[in-house]
Amino acid sequence: MTGLISGKRAYVTGGSSGIGAAIVKTFAEEGARVAIGASAHAREAEALARSLPANGGHLVVKADLTDRRQIAKAAEDVVAGLGGLDIFVHSAGIDVTQTAVTHETSEALWDKMLDLHLNAAFFLSKALIPAMLKGNKPAMVFIGSVCGLVAWEGDVAYNVAKAGLQHLARCIASDYAKQGLRANVIAPGVIDTPLTRNYASGMPGGEAEGLKTLAAMHPLGRIAVPTEIASAAAFLASDKASFITGTVLPIDGGLVNV
Repeated sequence: MTGLISGKRAYVTGGSSGIGAAIVKTFAEEGARVAIGASAHAREAEALARSLPANGGHLVVKADLTDRRQIAKAAEDVVAGLGGLDIFVHSAGIDVTQTAVTHETSEALWDKMLDLHLNAAFFLSKALIPAMLKGNKPAMVFIGSVCGLVAWEGDVAYNVAKAGLQHLARCIASDYAKQGLRANVIAPGVIDTPLTRNYASGMPGGEAEGLKTLAAMHPLGRIAVPTEIASAAAFLASDKASFITGTVLPIDGGLVNV
């Protein structure tokens, strides 16, 4: 690796698996100290922390990000544990395994999607920004989705949450540009993660056929692996991207624009 973010202090939510875990690994390999956010999978996050290059020490921060009191405590623990904060990545998320059109979407599903994907991003940002403004060229990276750019049938709550995440990043970018804090969004297409495989398992033909169907949606003819998202996150968080803010970067094999 190149030491792209060497010496930086980063907090990655949803860091115990999937895209979040890949980002944690990449950040540590690129020289950052990382606070790994986890909820139900703290044991996996702790094992991940032990496997990383030390870089002065990593930590695991356990919190239910649908609980605003736990969000506030997590923010305090991250800043105290790392001695400040330079990079915040909101990667925590869930997807639906059952589709529902708008009028059949339950209040519980709507609240669950908005709480974790959008509300948590806002309240964590609100809590972390004061510390980040004291950091070293601070940057935020939100893991969105192509579903925030186009409407995926039957996923209204997820679509709206990811679209809101994009505008949250733009608002943060606008509010703090003069103070040097950048905020950007990565909008992945379909990525090979446990969430994706769970989703594919409910498609006609089961997981294997479902993955083939999802791959065929992308002009490049495949789905991505988590490290492809992690590499972009490291770039956007680094000083190499110092003139990029308020941007949504699709990493989708041409799904949206081709």
